Amino acid sequence: MILSIWIKLIEFLTKSKANFQKFISNNEIRQLLESFNSFSNEAEIRFVGGCVRKYLLNQKIDDIDIATVLQPEEIIKKFEKTNVKVKKTGIEHGTLTLVLEKQHFEITTLRKDVSTDGRHASVVFTNDWEEDSQRRDFTFNAIYMSVKGKIFDPHLGVHDLKNKIVKFIGDPDQRIKEDYLRILRFLRFSIEYSNFDFSKETLR
Repeated sequence: MILSIWIKLIEFLTKSKANFQKFISNNEIRQLLESFNSFSNEAEIRFVGGCVRKYLLNQKIDDIDIATVLQPEEIIKKFEKTNVKVKKTGIEHGTLTLVLEKQHFEITTLRKDVSTDGRHASVVFTNDWEEDSQRRDFTFNAIYMSVKGKIFDPHLGVHDLKNKIVKFIGDPDQRIKEDYLRILRFLRFSIEYSNFDFSKETLR
């Protein structure tokens, strides 16, 4: 049984990796990565969130989110003499928007929540990828992908994505109290992935 599950997961990832060159060959993405390569190394940035989820499902990618160990001030300084425009859209939470031609990329420094009010959080920055993943909502939104297509999946989100399981990271009650909009996101993804087999704990 376990062997069968792993074989299916490998097949799923292999099929997804066949599309990696198509994803990475997008002109704006390629230019952005070339800019990063000029002052950084590949271990400092990873794709995350919806773009990775859609990439693995071979769906159209309409937004790009990037996670990084670099802090906002470092990013702003490093892009000063490039053709990438930096917007301070959410700098207090570690988020910047990089604009290259007509493409927008959100880049956010790895972080952990210190406190929340049910919608917004006070954060501190970290350089620990797994610690950053703990504050995200669902397992399949905490899948990170390197610029070479290597997957970092601390919460087994690939398994849940393949099986259309919408699963909170950790305690559902805690995740919801951090941001009540996650209730709507849970319903949205459950409908999108046709999953109505809620666990009793999640439904409660």
